[in-house]
Amino acid sequence: MSRPQDQDDFTGEAEYGAEAWAGATGAGSDELEEEGLPPWLATFGDLMTLLLTFFVLLYSMSEIRVEEFTQASQSLQEAFGSISFLPVEPSASPSVIPLEQPEARISEEIQILPDDMRIFAITDAYLEQIARRLEELIEDNELDEVFSVLRTEDGVRLRILSTTLFDSGSAALDPASIWMIQALGEITTALEAPAVVSGHTDDVPIQTAQFPSNWELSAARAAGVARALVAQGHDTEAIRVEGYGEFRPVVGNDTPEDRAQNRRVEVLFSRDDIMMILRRRLEQGLGIPEAWQVQGS
Repeated sequence: MSRPQDQDDFTGEAEYGAEAWAGATGAGSDELEEEGLPPWLATFGDLMTLLLTFFVLLYSMSEIRVEEFTQASQSLQEAFGSISFLPVEPSASPSVIPLEQPEARISEEIQILPDDMRIFAITDAYLEQIARRLEELIEDNELDEVFSVLRTEDGVRLRILSTTLFDSGSAALDPASIWMIQALGEITTALEAPAVVSGHTDDVPIQTAQFPSNWELSAARAAGVARALVAQGHDTEAIRVEGYGEFRPVVGNDTPEDRAQNRRVEVLFSRDDIMMILRRRLEQGLGIPEAWQVQGS
């Protein structure tokens, strides 16, 4: 009776069999242990990552040209009459998902775009007309040392030095210079221009019974200019008054010349105000004010 093989004998035979099979097939022990995805997938993944990065860069450098988009939208509307969506009739087993957004709202948003672009164009042309008229006023009357016209992001701003209009510590217009404001009022009235009149002072404090601080003085001076404009026919509903005291200087208050620059009254023809009025009038079907219409707008 033969003796049973112990565990070590079985292990040795198993290892010998594995080595023999590896030698016959040409595969080493390292290749037997190596498992995972094919090597080409790593290269493919790198390629996809580079392509994604490339398209992201293209998108980030692209820009939307609103004017071209508007022209394309108008061309489509002229060609097809209007843009609409056919309602979807859901069946027992629908294959098309109905749109949740109402078609009226989509059509309304498309129609709004041309109006907004028109408002932008009219506003820019109107502001340029105001600036030109003010510059003509300055040139014709040699007021370049008193008046200056600034074209800014918020509109057209006329800056008037207070030294010419008011005595020190006073809000009463100098009778010898009131004609300047009257000439300005003729322009703003003819153009029906909404205006914001703001008063500014230097940082020298004032404390009187009439003007406890520079706030009151600056507001009173702005109100005096506004009243003179209204006296020339400017609509009271198209003008407002603001006083900022010494808190919005244009230069430092280090020298008498600098302080004279900060003592001023400004008349702003606000871009936002004009656009708001235009939008409201168009929504109400009132059209563009005749005085605002510029050739080519």
